[in-house]
Amino acid sequence: MSQALLWEVSQSTLRLSGTLGRESLLAFWEQRESLVAQIEQIDVSSLEHVDSTGLAMLVRLKGEFATQKRSLNIIGMSDNLTTLMELYGVKSLLLS
Repeated sequence: MSQALLWEVSQSTLRLSGTLGRESLLAFWEQRESLVAQIEQIDVSSLEHVDSTGLAMLVRLKGEFATQKRSLNIIGMSDNLTTLMELYGVKSLLLS
């Protein structure tokens, strides 16, 4: 059984913790518009696991921000997440 994805908004930062994956992100995704309305960065330093679906969600959020001409920084990336981004060829998308 996968661990839940937890989130907290503080000022302009959305902090994610737990597991960001296929089985855990539905509740977040359904609430994302209100959760990301005022944020400028996502802190992923407390994530214990990210799978390819979770990575795809981060790419999608970054794209939504770009469409709205807003900047989104993703901070606190682990070595595992950075490696996953490199394997899928999206590192430049998420770090820009």
